[in-house]
Amino acid sequence: MAEKDLEMLGEVASATRADSLPERIARLKREIARGEAVYSGSELRLLQRRLEECELQLDVLLRP
Repeated sequence: MAEKDLEMLGEVASATRADSLPERIARLKREIARGEAVYSGSELRLLQRRLEECELQLDVLLRP
């Protein structure tokens, strides 16, 4: 079974990694694409919610 990204699920904190919003969005999309082979339905919904939050934050930052 493939490894879950526990950082994306909020189960571990990374002291060495600080993603930019575009990087975090890309990571979330990559993890969501792995689907139910790796994540449960509730975990996928959590990742999707985090993706939507990041995309909203990026949209707000990029508004003129």
